[in-house]
Amino acid sequence: MPLTDQNIIFITGASRSGTTLLSIILRKNSNIFGLKELHYFGDTWDPHKPNIKMTERQMVAAVSNIYKCQAEGVLAPKNEGIYHKRAENLINSLDSNDRDPANLFMAAVLELCKAEGKSIPCEQTPRNIFYADKLLQLFPNAKLVHVIRDPRAVMASQKFRWRRRSLATIKTGVSHYQSLRVWINYHPYTAARMWLKATQQALRMENHPRFTTIRFEDLLREPEKTVQNLCKEFDLQFDPNMLDVGQINSSHQSSVGGARKGLHTDAIDKWQRILAPGEISVANRLCHSLMDVHGYKQLRQMDERSNNEFRYRLTYLFHLFGVLIVNPRRAWVQARALFGQRHKSKQAIKQGVKDTDGSKSNATRKA
Repeated sequence: MPLTDQNIIFITGASRSGTTLLSIILRKNSNIFGLKELHYFGDTWDPHKPNIKMTERQMVAAVSNIYKCQAEGVLAPKNEGIYHKRAENLINSLDSNDRDPANLFMAAVLELCKAEGKSIPCEQTPRNIFYADKLLQLFPNAKLVHVIRDPRAVMASQKFRWRRRSLATIKTGVSHYQSLRVWINYHPYTAARMWLKATQQALRMENHPRFTTIRFEDLLREPEKTVQNLCKEFDLQFDPNMLDVGQINSSHQSSVGGARKGLHTDAIDKWQRILAPGEISVANRLCHSLMDVHGYKQLRQMDERSNNEFRYRLTYLFHLFGVLIVNPRRAWVQARALFGQRHKSKQAIKQGVKDTDGSKSNATRKA
C-alpha cells in the first residue's frame, strides 16, 4: 500500500481557535499520535504543485525540519542539522517512487507515530485549511476537522498571546524575542481577515465526505457529545479519559502551579472583558456574514465604526511594517489572506448561507 494511503488526521482552524486543545483530546485515544505544528505544507512544499521534485539535499532538510518541529516546536531556532543523520536513514529506506514530497511527509510522521506505539498521526497546523482540498486528494484516507471559534474570542486570544512568557512555568520556553514578535503580529484587522478567509475555505469544503467542522464553543459546552460524534466520524473508539485535559498554551491563565484541568465554558465569553470597543467593531464589520452563519451574536450597540476603529486604521500600516521586519514570511501569508481570492469569497459566503439557511455550520449539524 502506498505511504500516502495511510490514515492521518489533519486539524485546522484560524490561529488560536482551539486546534491544540482538540489535538490533546484526540491524542489521548490509544491509536492517535499527536504531532505539533509542522508547517510542512506551504513552508517546505506547496501541495498545489504536486509535481515538484526535491533534490537529495532538500529531502534531508525537509525531513530534518519535521523532526525539529516535533521535538522543539516550530518557533525553535533553526538547528535541523542535528537531525540530518536520522533523516538520511529514513530517506535511504524508501523506494525511489516514495521520495516525492507527499510520501516523504507521510514517511516521517509515520516513523514518529510508530515510535510511540501509535497507528494514526494527527497534525495540527491551523493554516493547512488553505490546502485542505489538495491534502484530501493527495492522502485518500486522510480526514480533516476544522475548528471554528467566535472571531472575537480568537482576536482576544491573539491579543494577549505575547504574555505566554510571563504566564509560563518555565520562562526559557518562550524567549523575549518571540514575545515581541507575537506582540507585533497582532492587529484586529489582520486577525479578523485571517479568520474570515479560513472560515470561507471551510465553507467551501463542508460537503466533502472526509471533512468536518466543530465549534470550539460546542466542545466546551458539550464536550462528551462533541468528541463522541467526532470519534464516530473518524472511526475511533471513544474513551472518557479523552476529556481529562488541562488548559494548554493559554493566553489568559497562568500555568504556575499546574494548569487547570478540564474543559471550562468561561473561555467562551472572556473576549468581552479583553477587547476594546474598536476591536469588537472590526470583528463585527468584517466577519458579520459568517458570524451569523455560525451562530455568533453581534453586540451591535458597540458597533460605532467611525469612532471606535479610528486608532486601528492609524496603526495598521505600522503593524504591517513591523510584521515585515520581524517575520517576513508571516507578512506574505497575511498579504495573501488580505488580498487573495476575493472573487471566491463572496460566493463562499452566499453558498454557506444558502446551505445552512442562516443556522449553524455543518459542524454543529454533524455533532
